[in-house]
Amino acid sequence: MRKKIKRNIKNIIQTMLEAHNHVLELMKDRCIPDVNDILEQCQECAIHIGETIEKSEGTDVKAVFYLENYCEQLYRMSRTGEKKIIKNLKTQLDKSLHCVEYELDENISLDKQKIVFMPYKVSMWDCMESVWEAAVSDEKCEVYVVPIPYYEKDSEGNVIEFCYEGGEFPKYIPITPYNEFLLHIEQPDIVYIHNPYDGANYVTSVHPNYYSSNLKKYTDLLIYIPYFICGNGSMPETHLNLPAYQYIDYIIVQDKEKKKSLIDFMPEEKIIVIGSPKIDKILMLKNRNELVNKKIPQKWRKIISGKKVILFNVSISGILQKSKVALEKIRYVISTFKEKDNVVLLWRPHPLLEATLKSMRPDLYEEYMEIKNAFIKEGKGIFDETEDACIVAAMADAYLGESSSSLVHYFGALGKPVLYTEWEVLEEKQKNREFLDVQTFFREGDSLFFVPANAGMEHELYRLNLKQGKLEREISLPGTSNNLSQCYMGIKKIQNKIILAPNNVEDIYIYDLEKKRAIKIVLSESCNKLMLFDGAIEFEDKIFLLPQCYPAIVSIDSHLNVHEFKECIRPFLLNDKYDTIFSWAYLKKGIYLYLASAIESRIIKFNMENGNYEIKNLGEYQYGYGHMIYDGEYFWFAGYKENSIVRWNEESGDTEEYNFPISRERSKDKVWSLLINKGEEIAICDGFSLNMIFMNKKTGKCRNDKQIKKVLKKLEDRSEKNRAGFVAVDVLDEDRVLLIEWKSSTVNIWNMKKNQWEHIYCRRTKEEIFETERKQIEEYYISKSVPYSLSESVLSISQYIDYITSGNTKVFENVYECYHTNEDSISIGFNVHEIMSNIN
Repeated sequence: MRKKIKRNIKNIIQTMLEAHNHVLELMKDRCIPDVNDILEQCQECAIHIGETIEKSEGTDVKAVFYLENYCEQLYRMSRTGEKKIIKNLKTQLDKSLHCVEYELDENISLDKQKIVFMPYKVSMWDCMESVWEAAVSDEKCEVYVVPIPYYEKDSEGNVIEFCYEGGEFPKYIPITPYNEFLLHIEQPDIVYIHNPYDGANYVTSVHPNYYSSNLKKYTDLLIYIPYFICGNGSMPETHLNLPAYQYIDYIIVQDKEKKKSLIDFMPEEKIIVIGSPKIDKILMLKNRNELVNKKIPQKWRKIISGKKVILFNVSISGILQKSKVALEKIRYVISTFKEKDNVVLLWRPHPLLEATLKSMRPDLYEEYMEIKNAFIKEGKGIFDETEDACIVAAMADAYLGESSSSLVHYFGALGKPVLYTEWEVLEEKQKNREFLDVQTFFREGDSLFFVPANAGMEHELYRLNLKQGKLEREISLPGTSNNLSQCYMGIKKIQNKIILAPNNVEDIYIYDLEKKRAIKIVLSESCNKLMLFDGAIEFEDKIFLLPQCYPAIVSIDSHLNVHEFKECIRPFLLNDKYDTIFSWAYLKKGIYLYLASAIESRIIKFNMENGNYEIKNLGEYQYGYGHMIYDGEYFWFAGYKENSIVRWNEESGDTEEYNFPISRERSKDKVWSLLINKGEEIAICDGFSLNMIFMNKKTGKCRNDKQIKKVLKKLEDRSEKNRAGFVAVDVLDEDRVLLIEWKSSTVNIWNMKKNQWEHIYCRRTKEEIFETERKQIEEYYISKSVPYSLSESVLSISQYIDYITSGNTKVFENVYECYHTNEDSISIGFNVHEIMSNIN
């Protein structure tokens, strides 16, 4: 007997027992017509119950005998008016019905519970599969999988194509054709669906026969299992109020947050918090490598052999909303993978993407198909149109795509890396990653020592042998990275200590080479932590840190005594503490430090022995200075954001201004120059383009050198486009100067006498790149939201690929409560089946 039939019979019996009590009350008032009417109805009910039992169990059933006896007792009761007899008969009537109940419970076995799963897309079957597995393994259940037909629509909402995917399900799932499963006859106990839209979806619609309003007519329980997975937080806004919600009996949700967000749209008791059955399939595949390998198409195996696989997901909403850049973005992603030999791009678009473009964006459809066909023809990557997203998620090593896709959470549950793409990013931000940004240094003999200005490398001390042109990492200094570029803009050594002047960090860093110990000295002033110092010079046993925005000159001696000289800086301070006060215009002459303002034509002459100082005017020029040199007779100053050179005689105070030409595209904000003394000329080195101008000291006349121009043109070709320029100069001897070009990461030695150039390119090895970037990724870039993820706003796709192919990505392995609701081995699907079958 079907469970719901037995339940209905028991409900009727309960009603009949209550009717017996009512008959006694009516007899007290001698309401004989009403008594007869009730007794007649009880008899009809008994006959109906008997016929129902006979139809289900046959005639040879004790329960039918008790019902027949009950009808005879009713007949005798209707023939007597004696209250005593009626009371006795009432007792006998109750007893007969209780006997029927006993037989139902003890001797009439339940038929199997009829459960039907009604998916419409095979790609979404994974949200039902573990529930189906639990139901199939339950001997008390009769289970059917009945894929239902659906229609695709055009942009106007008109039906354009009839679709049925019943033939595309895995072979191990027995399929019942929808036209052979007649709902009005079968009347299943439970129906599971994964489409909550009925006819309200813009792209597809299930057949009207299978709208939730119609399904509910033929089943006791209509249950909706969402076809997607979410992370922490509420249900997606687009899924808060859907047509099926008024007809379903229950919805299965991942966690309490999802339930909370749905309470305004349906009764709370309809919302069952268990978890997503999709997770069961994913975790099963995670532990079944042989199954995953078996399901990988043969034509993919050769492509992915020995390589990492990154799944690239393209959603419908993303390509529709970002249609202006979407196709260009897809091309960019594909091109990035072309340069990599150790990784394969597995491009998986949303299953309905092509149909959607065809109906809603026909202008994009043709171009999209061109990109797709070219990608497939090239054969280096994989275009995935398979139905089972779980298989490719288990196969792939990482995810690349939008954050809105439920595929993201497959990778979250599997503990695999995720990178969210930004549609507007159409080129690599991190170019020339092997370049070491050399800006400040100290020299010992033929070696130049520096800490790169690259983000995350502020504790890596490199040694460059100028004779051999050999670059190697000397030591890794202890300390936690701040992951900022230009953390330090000044490095000097006194005795056995290396001192780093802070630029974009707040503490002076000191490393003792003998003790192999580092300390940090906290500055006295609360500051903005940006552009504090831009250089350092040594004098006797002291280092002087030269301010850029910090309100003091700071000295440190070999015993680590620190003193801040604030009074000399106070006249130059600005209201805006972010503005530059000084910028590279300094030099040491005897016991004096000369420090020129970047905002006005004044200079500090600072006595490094006793801290006394003078402030001197450098004429009446309406600008400050960005660099200075001394030729033994005159000081020469390069204008800060000005194409001007000022000559100053310290004794007389006389000044002379000279101008030099700049290219037309140069704005004054992009004028910053370094000066080199070259006998009768000043060599002016542009900080924002690879250009060198020679100015005669007496006449101010400027010239170019064709040979040098050719040298610099070759150097510019190795730099980032439009970003080349000189950042530092240093005199090596009477004939040679050292110039650092920042964007080609080149240390250049120029023999001024012979006009010869030597270039030393400062490059990191791939291993160093990957090591640094891995630390940055895992310490600074990974969002701890669900799932752990990265963003293209901070990490380029190339960097991500390298991280996947060379890094240890175990940091992504995590178990989130919203994915895994069970601590034991019981699947979420099993729990869904247990709860729903017992409710019914």
